[in-house]
Amino acid sequence: MSPDSLISVVDDDASVRTAVVSLLRSCGWKALAFDSAEAFLESGELARTHLIITDIQMQGMSGIDLKRELDARGSMVPVIIITAKTDAAVMERAKACNPACLLRKPFDSEDFIACVERALA
Repeated sequence: MSPDSLISVVDDDASVRTAVVSLLRSCGWKALAFDSAEAFLESGELARTHLIITDIQMQGMSGIDLKRELDARGSMVPVIIITAKTDAAVMERAKACNPACLLRKPFDSEDFIACVERALA
């Protein structure tokens, strides 16, 4: 990953955004946080983004909707989806959009880092 590339974290929960960005930065990755999928898409940062980490359940556009929008735009940026939801239908919809990883909150930091490394490989 080049010095100008980054990991974009999209989650409407400020504490999750802060924790995920802090963990990523502690591993040496550059990360930016966005409080909604719309804010991320409007930011212009997609061109520099090498990985997107997004929650499923957010106000406005969901993480699944974000992944579908990126696919429709022809984006090849991998997406990791995180969720606290355990509803089988939601999990099936998430899996169907083919994320790089799908993690349930709370997730183990080692599992998370391994998922990020796989997605960036």
